[in-house]
Amino acid sequence: MEYIEAALQTYIAALKGSEVYQEYRRALDELKKDPDLKRRVDDFRMRNYNFQQSDDIDLGEYDSFRTEMLGFRAQNPVADQFFEAELALCKMMQDTSYRITEALDFE
Repeated sequence: MEYIEAALQTYIAALKGSEVYQEYRRALDELKKDPDLKRRVDDFRMRNYNFQQSDDIDLGEYDSFRTEMLGFRAQNPVADQFFEAELALCKMMQDTSYRITEALDFE
């Protein structure tokens, strides 16, 4: 188990050192300079999460949300940069998780 813990710490350090993570941190730090904008971004993130977790999505409501979010992003470059950086980090995390699962032949 110590070997796995050491490898995990190396993996975490590699993720933190990646350009994707560094860009996410820069975008987050910039976003935090404006608490009101951060609150609005967090609201969009929570609403998006709720849509993703819902089993019964009202497509009209979702379309309205997407239109609102795209407008918000177009008007707020700091928020847009954060959303792009967050998405890139999530994709990287999903890819690495998928590759680990696949390599383990985990069914």
